[in-house]
Amino acid sequence: MSAPRIRNDRLRPSSPLWPVYEFAETDYCYGVGSIRLRVTRVDRSKPIPHDGDTWFGVRGVVVDRAGHAGEVREMLIRAGRLPVPPACKRPRLRVLRSTPV
Repeated sequence: MSAPRIRNDRLRPSSPLWPVYEFAETDYCYGVGSIRLRVTRVDRSKPIPHDGDTWFGVRGVVVDRAGHAGEVREMLIRAGRLPVPPACKRPRLRVLRSTPV
């Protein structure tokens, strides 16, 4: 988890960090070899058609094999290889109330 944040004078849990993912050379554009990346932003509002497939613009931090963070990179990643983003908060529990008959 990253640092907590304050909103409306209340302490809120921070958004969780994405895990590190490894993308093969065929799953991202304009690079050589596989890349290990901690995704920080995915622009899902603008899908990009490229090579007969759908790609998204992604921003992330390159992570080496030892787990050390490196440079921030922006690249295109194949939509089918992008992971689902982590949940930002706990799911809301709803109580089902029965109506009296």
